Amino acid sequence: MAFFFFMYFLRSDWHCNKTYPAISNYCVLRGKAIGSVFGENSDCFRNFAVNKTDMALFDTYIIIVAAGSGSRFGSEIPKQFCLLAGKPVVMHAIESLRRALPDSRQIIVISKEEEPRWNELCERYSFDSPTVAYGGATRWASVKNGLAAIPAEAKPNSIVLIHDGARPLVDAPTVKRVCGATINTDGAIPAIAVSDSLRRMGKDGVSSEAVDRNDFRAIQTPQGFKLWGLREAYSLPYQSSFTDDASVMAEAGFENVTLVEGSPDNIKITNPRDIVIAEAILSQE
Repeated sequence: MAFFFFMYFLRSDWHCNKTYPAISNYCVLRGKAIGSVFGENSDCFRNFAVNKTDMALFDTYIIIVAAGSGSRFGSEIPKQFCLLAGKPVVMHAIESLRRALPDSRQIIVISKEEEPRWNELCERYSFDSPTVAYGGATRWASVKNGLAAIPAEAKPNSIVLIHDGARPLVDAPTVKRVCGATINTDGAIPAIAVSDSLRRMGKDGVSSEAVDRNDFRAIQTPQGFKLWGLREAYSLPYQSSFTDDASVMAEAGFENVTLVEGSPDNIKITNPRDIVIAEAILSQE
């Protein structure tokens, strides 16, 4: 199986190398050893504490991207609207984010064709819908449309979190770590250690070589950035190398994007068995 590297710089020692054939959803650590960069017990993640006083200084917006067709899921309806423990997947995601940041303002990005379904689901489950924006042909276009739904008069230093609507189990500590790290950096993304063995595919698509999984981290959402930086980055023309929001920011010159600790439970619903896994996780709460 081919993998792809995220192509953005996190700091002078932490970065993804653009010369590699990429590993999607993985970030590589190069240069100094982990301990010498972040401290011997840090496991490579920066520890950014956040408190109510800090957060009170910043307005927070959350863009929930839920415009995908979910073709890999194999369902007649997009996976974000499929039921998880008796409720649509994306509603779990929104409720989790609202619990973590009750004063935030949320925007859900859905395809225009799915708006009637979304309205019907909100009525059926007595659910208070966030502001609705319409998705585009790519995730990049959907996020850009979500950004456009943030009021023009919003404070430039507002924190914007961008979250996949197919990640229903995001937890409050992860969300708050991302917010805390975003305050004093160009952005923050949650990540977890990789447990599987990894191989890098050769250019012929057949040969491969082993890579050290300790050099990689699996990337999650929400990813957090300042509003003014996102607006500047998303004014750039679309490129196929834009795999996530951090890669868009890197192209605009925002290199100080840091990793914070994510959660193994913050899984992305990709196929039907993920629903079963998510229900098992929910049953333990």
